[in-house]
Order: sequence, then structure tokens, then C-alpha cells
Amino acid sequence: PEAWVSRSTNPWFNLAFEDHLFRTRDPATPVCFLYRNSPCVVVGRNQNSWKELNASAMLSIGLPMVRRRSGGGTVYHDLGNTNYSFHIPRDDFDRRTHAELVARALNSPPVSLTLSRSSQANTKKGAYVNGRNDICIRVLPSFDSASNEKTRQDIEAGYEERKVSGSAYKLVNKRAYHHGTMLLSASLGSLGSSLRNDRGESLVTKGVASFPAPVANLCDAFPDRKAFLTHEAFVQAVVQEFADTYRRRTSSTGDVTVREVDETYLDRPDMNEGRWKLRENFEELQSWEWVFGQTPEFTHRVAVHDAAQIDPASSKPGHTTQWGTFAIDIHSKNGVVLDAQLLDAHLPGQAREETIQRLVEGLKDRRYDELATPPPWGPQSPFS
Repeated sequence: PEAWVSRSTNPWFNLAFEDHLFRTRDPATPVCFLYRNSPCVVVGRNQNSWKELNASAMLSIGLPMVRRRSGGGTVYHDLGNTNYSFHIPRDDFDRRTHAELVARALNSPPVSLTLSRSSQANTKKGAYVNGRNDICIRVLPSFDSASNEKTRQDIEAGYEERKVSGSAYKLVNKRAYHHGTMLLSASLGSLGSSLRNDRGESLVTKGVASFPAPVANLCDAFPDRKAFLTHEAFVQAVVQEFADTYRRRTSSTGDVTVREVDETYLDRPDMNEGRWKLRENFEELQSWEWVFGQTPEFTHRVAVHDAAQIDPASSKPGHTTQWGTFAIDIHSKNGVVLDAQLLDAHLPGQAREETIQRLVEGLKDRRYDELATPPPWGPQSPFS
């Protein structure tokens, strides 16, 4: 077995290096890779960022979008969130195996969530894997520990599930990987505002939708275990459990060697074909063709209302204009407008209708991100 830990917090490097390991290591060798990223939002390969994200909120705080190569839903990353990735032979792949490995790392020494004295969490259960293969804990949403009126049964009945780690998967040829996030002490406020779609139901997509679930930070739920819930301690615990698991499976002895990596790996004197491909992958992940060109097909209806006919106090959605009332149906695929149609037009005079019609027709073949506010991305991100 091999264990790798990234010293870099650049999300494009870490995702590119993960893919590099996946494609270049011996298919029979189990690999563990751990890293964390500077603040960003990571969407799945088959997701529509316009449907998943609040671009305006992301722009206001300089939070970039990254598109990964695996499927699954949208996740928020920052330095309080550690990412793990396990690469194994495809024949050995099972969605629960490595989620349970990580849960064992959390429940075993030195992290030992099950030894916590937290009054907010079900410490007997600790971390566990639910039916969706997410790693979860059970917490009390609101409990006054000073109250003597609640029995133990009342307390146990009040526990609610909170996700601390979601996963995504990728299978190619003889290899498979399972990667996920672990919420240690992430900024959950940034997560909420960024993942709150601002286009409502007017945008209909063929892309994969995220499955939202209530989340929690482990440090908040188990405050007395904070010393063991740092990035470094979590990495050590997962690597140890990974080594123990595969020692038991293979009857091998000895420790797993941990190798560290960062962006200098992209510019080493001994660059070989594999590393050149890694560099190309790193650059591609920041390109428009990948970030927006991978966007699944979708339609977006934009309603435009006559400002003179709208009550200023009304919250009716849509844009306003002095030109009249109309709607535009935009059909887009791979980030480019395939077609746009003028609908429900109530315009004062034929000349204005013809002008609007020409503008609508001019949308064809334009990039959708030129028409709608895009989140920061690639070269435009705060840390490119």
C-alpha cells in the first residue's frame, strides 16, 4: 500500500495529482491520498454550476469554483475540511468499504470520538456510515444540559443525523477510487451561502443534482476532542487505519511509507511523460473548456417585465425594462447557447419587437457565462 499527503492547498493541483496517482500507480496497489484546499466550491463532473451555485455570493467573497473529474454533488472546501482519496483494484471496489475505514479512524485512538464527553453528540455511536454511504454523527439540535426535566430516553430520542463527510466515486478500466471530504472545522456559513442556487426553477438541466443534507463540524460536535481533530491528526489517523486495514487483508508487516508532494512536482528536472500529463491535467482543470464547457445541456427562461407595470414593493421575480414585457428561452449545451427564442412578447410597437428579436437571435453561439454572472474560476480566481 502507498500513502501520499499533499503540502499544497491549491485545489487544481490536488485534483490533478489525485488523477495522476489514479492513472499511473500499479492497478493492484491500494493507494491513499490526503489533502486540503484553500476555500473553493467543487462541483461534480456532470453538474450544472448555474443550477448548483450562487455566483453572486461567491463573487462577493472571492470564492472560486472548481470542477472535478468524478461524479457526485457539490461540496465546499476550505482549510477546515480535509479530503481523502482511496484507489483500489476495480474488482475490490465497494462503496462502503473506505467510508467505514474512515469512520473507524475517527472512533479509534487517538481521535476516539466514542470516548468523548460531549453533551451535544451521541458518543456511544460516534461516527458511522448511513444508507447513502455518507459518514455521519448524531447530535442534539438544542439541548440544555443543565435541565433536569429531560430523561435519558428524551435525549436519545432527540438526536438528529448530521453528515460530516460525503463521497464520490470513479471507475476506469481495472482501477476505482472513492474520495470524500471530512468537515473538521470548516466555515459552514460560506458553505450555505455559496450552495444556495439563485436561479430557482427557471433553469432546467439534464445535469446531476446535489442531494442536500444537514451537516456538522466534528470540532463543534465533539469539542473535547479538538486536539485530535486537526488536519494533521486526522491525516495521521486515516493513514494508520489504512495501513492496519491492508496489513490485515494482505498479511503483510511493516508501516506504510508516507510520501509528501506539492506543486514543485510539476517542474522537476526529471520530468517524464507521466508528469507532463499531470501538468497538462493541472492546466486543463483551470480552462474554460473544462470549467464551463463540461456543463450539461439546460434551458433557462428569463422573464422581463415592464418597470412601469410593476409595483415597487412586489417581489415578483424577473428583470425590468421600459420596453415592455417578454420572456427569453435560452437553450445551452457545453456552455454555449444553441438557441434562444422570444416568447410572450407584449411590446409597444413593431419596431421595438423587431429590435428585441434581433437581440435574442444574437445570443446564439455565445458563451452562456458572457450572459450570466459566473463565479470566480481558473485564471480569474483569487489564488491562481
